[in-house]
Amino acid sequence: MSYVLPPLVTEAAALSVAGVPVRRFEMGPALIGVGPEATVVVVAPGDDPGASGVQDSTQVLLRGDRVPELHSRFDFHDSPPVHVFARLEQGHLPLR
Repeated sequence: MSYVLPPLVTEAAALSVAGVPVRRFEMGPALIGVGPEATVVVVAPGDDPGASGVQDSTQVLLRGDRVPELHSRFDFHDSPPVHVFARLEQGHLPLR
């Protein structure tokens, strides 16, 4: 079975998914964009369990100083959708 990856996008295009205006936050190496439409999380690629980034097909771990303004975005009850991108040298890969 083959799978075609989605096209890479720029950081600006990834953050635009959040809507306008977008507020930027950093948690460790991750970049988080918060806007009226969504929350965007940009993580570094790699296989480093326990570090910030993609842990497996269903989990992304964010490590770093807690950002109080982000708490409501990750309670997953009435928060806007969360979109995750992996930061690659060539661009940002949307993860589904």
